[in-house]
Amino acid sequence: MVARFALIQAHDDSIRRYQRLLNTPLTDLEREYVESRISEKRLALQSIREARDTVNSLPANRGV
Repeated sequence: MVARFALIQAHDDSIRRYQRLLNTPLTDLEREYVESRISEKRLALQSIREARDTVNSLPANRGV
């Protein structure tokens, strides 16, 4: 649980950092790269959340 939170936090931090970069003068190539990284990080976050939802929807193991 703690590791998942740390992973989510790292992706969120990266997204914020890349978004700040978009507010700076960039070449078209640099801007394209930064936008693709933001997209990749958002997809990673979505995967983490979907995995969490899948785990949370599994029936509890009652030791039976």
